[in-house]
Amino acid sequence: MKLKPKLIIILSSIFFLTLLLDFYLGNLYFEKYFRFAKIKSLEKIDFISNGRLDLDRLTQYKFSKNTDVILLNKYTNKFVKQSDFTYFILKNTQQKNTIFLSPYINKVFLQNKFSLNKNEKITVKAIKIFNNYLMAYEIEKKDETIKDFDINLNKNKTVTLSGEIYTMPHKGLETANEFLELYPYLDLTAIQNRSVELKDKRRFQLITKDIDRFKVLIFYKFKPVNEIFPMLKLYFAMKIGLLILVTVFLGFLIEKLIIKPIVSLANNTNKIGSFNHNFSLNYSSNDEISYLYRNIKRMTEKLESIIYFYKKENQDNIKSKIEFENELKLFMHEIKTPLSAIIGFTDLFLEKNESENIKIVNEEGRRILRLANELIHKKNVTNQISLNKEIFNIAELTDLILKIYENELQNLKVIFSSQNIFVHADKEKIKQVIINLLSNAIEHANSLISIDIDDSIEGKIKFTIENDGEKLSATNLNNIWKKYYSTKNSHGRGLGLYITSEIIKLHENIYGVDLTENGIAFYFYLNKNE
Repeated sequence: MKLKPKLIIILSSIFFLTLLLDFYLGNLYFEKYFRFAKIKSLEKIDFISNGRLDLDRLTQYKFSKNTDVILLNKYTNKFVKQSDFTYFILKNTQQKNTIFLSPYINKVFLQNKFSLNKNEKITVKAIKIFNNYLMAYEIEKKDETIKDFDINLNKNKTVTLSGEIYTMPHKGLETANEFLELYPYLDLTAIQNRSVELKDKRRFQLITKDIDRFKVLIFYKFKPVNEIFPMLKLYFAMKIGLLILVTVFLGFLIEKLIIKPIVSLANNTNKIGSFNHNFSLNYSSNDEISYLYRNIKRMTEKLESIIYFYKKENQDNIKSKIEFENELKLFMHEIKTPLSAIIGFTDLFLEKNESENIKIVNEEGRRILRLANELIHKKNVTNQISLNKEIFNIAELTDLILKIYENELQNLKVIFSSQNIFVHADKEKIKQVIINLLSNAIEHANSLISIDIDDSIEGKIKFTIENDGEKLSATNLNNIWKKYYSTKNSHGRGLGLYITSEIIKLHENIYGVDLTENGIAFYFYLNKNE
């Protein structure tokens, strides 16, 4: 398939699938996730703490979540805020009862189509709620009767009372009165978190909880998605159609401005693959593609010479590496015999006479012998280094190394303030690192070497060796850590700083080099023993 139709199909598919997914996820969000998130939000009650009700927080909760909250004393089943409802108190021969008006009666009452006055005699048919709370579904006075015709009646909970109105009707909140619609259908005394759908398809979320001395009834009315976003489906349908047209147009535009030049460039790259450098440029615009054409032409002119140079350089490097490793292994093999003799003589001497200098010679001889054995058995001199971490005093180790190099340092001033600083690392490998850096400093220093161990860093120490020798160029600074790179031309093998960097990397720490006012400073970090 050609690039242009393929591009149009890909773009159209992406836009189409994205919009379908957008439409599906949008409906899923509002139908599922939004409800789930809303319910979780409603369950986070913060207006009751240590048995006390915070009215300000209750008001903020109701306002922020657009819901209604009814509070009962769970021991007496009395409403904490009866004033939220539209109610009056009826006095009969036996007792006083609080009468809540059912939603339909309440609506007619609020529209002043039906009036109730104090001391007026009435007959009430009602549903029992809690204690002396009743919800009226029919009120009769003199020759006037009003009835809620859409209420679910349970004869076990209905009563008929006659008496006088003891208090004037109090007009409550519309949302609280709407809450009364759930009473005939549900057992509000049970602990629950459920969705309720009424006959008229309205849906409510009812959450009932016992918190301290309160029974909390949370009542949230969900709005249908189609009511909130009536044009959502039409919007997505129009969006899909429009973007498909835009995609097709963009496909043709992209073909003319980008695809054709790319196809031409692809044809020319076939010639490059066969090392044919003679091809013409047929692109007139002065843009990035034209710049690419010219660069490819320039690249092909140098390609053969670069390939030739690279092959020769690579062969030389491999040959040099093999020769070096063979020479090093041969040297290490030859050095084992005199090393063993030195270690044996120093062992005999130490048995008769304890000497710090002889002890250092013995330890260093054993270390060199161990390194010699490791190198002889390695397939590659620079293969992976393994660590054997322990806790040791790095300042003490540095003093020992300075003692070993006392002769080489006799014409140099060494500044080092020794103090007990313990680290967690491979002691032998860090010893090798310090020796590599110190040897490098001795070789380049004019008159001064400064060693500093900074333990003020949290969890780390910074070890720095600075010398006042000649400063390196930017090129050398970027390459000195590379394997086989040396600033000493043929006199160096370029492994000391490379091995140093590999050891610090294995310790998962940082190393580096800085040009200072006095010369050059090499540094590395290690973990403290904490």
